[in-house]
Amino acid sequence: MKKIECFIRPDKLDEVTDTLWNEGISGLSVTSVMGFGNQRIRTGARLIEKFKLEVYVLDEQLSEVIEIIQRVARTGKMGDGKIAVLPAEDIFRIRTGEKGLLAI
Repeated sequence: MKKIECFIRPDKLDEVTDTLWNEGISGLSVTSVMGFGNQRIRTGARLIEKFKLEVYVLDEQLSEVIEIIQRVARTGKMGDGKIAVLPAEDIFRIRTGEKGLLAI
């Protein structure tokens, strides 16, 4: 399993989450965040609003989910965001005690 963390533009949130849902990807968390990257160097902007998406996926879903996020969130302009992939050793559902695939 992997954990995908990505930062996207606020105006792309609905389109990205809807597309992931329509492709059968669920278990998504979204957080409103502020930050900066190379945009600050080039534009002088202070903190920029973004949304952070976190989703756990099976290894075989990883490429598909990354492709969806890149395709849908891309505007071609600076500030489109970043995607990070982290290992997820295991997942447990608190309510039922299920683990792994059943807990996603």
